[in-house]
Amino acid sequence: MSAYVIRYVDRAAQRKAALPASRRTSLENLEKLLVLNPFGPPAVSNRDNSWSAGFQNGFVTYVVSNRHVVINVIDLVAV
Repeated sequence: MSAYVIRYVDRAAQRKAALPASRRTSLENLEKLLVLNPFGPPAVSNRDNSWSAGFQNGFVTYVVSNRHVVINVIDLVAV
């Protein structure tokens, strides 16, 4: 199986860029899991063709294109 590519929409990319170093590292660790299997743990189905997965004090919401092997992050929330 090919690894997925992760793309961030503009708002999510801006939020990712604003994360402090420790939270960015946590997000990068999550990304490593998602590129191998965006449907496995820690991913949770939102029952609307989107998925969510958490990182340190935040989460990403994304949709997956199996046709292009791409994960499109549509939102990133840091709490």
